[in-house]
Amino acid sequence: MSSKGLRVSVQRIQRLLRLITTLQSGSARTSGDLMLELGVSRRTLFRDLEAVHQAGIPCHHKAGQGYRMAPSFFLPPINLTVPETLGLMLLGKTAAGQSHHPMLGSALAAIHKLVSTVPNSIRGACADLIGPVSVGEDPHSAEHADARYYTMLLRCIDEGRVCAMTYPNPVEPGSFNCHLEPLGLHLAARFWYVLGRTDLHPKEVCIFKVTRIHRLEPTDQMFPVSKSFRVPQRFRNAWQLDPEGHTYHIELEFTAQCGVNVAEVIWHPSQKHQMLSDGRCVMSFDVDGIRGIARWICGYADEVVVRCPVTLRDLVVSMHQAAAKRAASRRTPHTDG
Repeated sequence: MSSKGLRVSVQRIQRLLRLITTLQSGSARTSGDLMLELGVSRRTLFRDLEAVHQAGIPCHHKAGQGYRMAPSFFLPPINLTVPETLGLMLLGKTAAGQSHHPMLGSALAAIHKLVSTVPNSIRGACADLIGPVSVGEDPHSAEHADARYYTMLLRCIDEGRVCAMTYPNPVEPGSFNCHLEPLGLHLAARFWYVLGRTDLHPKEVCIFKVTRIHRLEPTDQMFPVSKSFRVPQRFRNAWQLDPEGHTYHIELEFTAQCGVNVAEVIWHPSQKHQMLSDGRCVMSFDVDGIRGIARWICGYADEVVVRCPVTLRDLVVSMHQAAAKRAASRRTPHTDG
């Protein structure tokens, strides 16, 4: 499951558990009461009620009173196996270094609750096994705007609600204001992006980095939710977030010093590689657009050569030349101390 799918699933599980707990409290609740207590829209509430019904949980509605759950119903106990317990502990340790991401803090709390149901003897043995395992923290944004706006965007996508947004101008100093119809969220290169249409470009699906949003407020304006829009289709074979509408067949040759390390990572779904007898690695991709992969290639400096296409080779050369020129212009004597 993708990271986005995991976060959405965790959020809905928490919401359904809150709904079940509320309905188990004894007194009947009207749909208005439930919407207010759970902080959801009418559409989301009835979708959740239908999910509860399909799960076989006895929830009944009585005219004039509201919804109520049979008091004799209880969720079945969870009996985790040793591998499942180990898996949850490892998942928790892996996610702990990324708790700044939206919903991961809540997911960690859910993991701890599940692990706490395991008998002490099994839990202790699993903790001993996981103890020597360490996980480094991934680089991430110094700000927490992702968490501040993620849930709001998710709800507006679900409801088809327009947002008023202030976003920095990518070309000129300052920011611009617009109305955004959010269509989807996408995680790429450690950052969340929201895709949607604005009143400034109503026919184009634009991409906005969530951490860069200066202001985001839901409005009373609604838009029709598209059932056909899928985030992965928007990027097709792009290198991360840089589709250009033209697919290039790319061949790169890495030196023996870094060939093995490069081949150990799947950088793109179309990736193929061949290790040569002297340790060099020839790697190929079919990528929509070249600017994104050009920046990645530049990171390997003199350890890589672009075999084809010539357009990409020329672009990488020009980027290196510009970087060298800029570095030379900033070089002044006696600045190393």
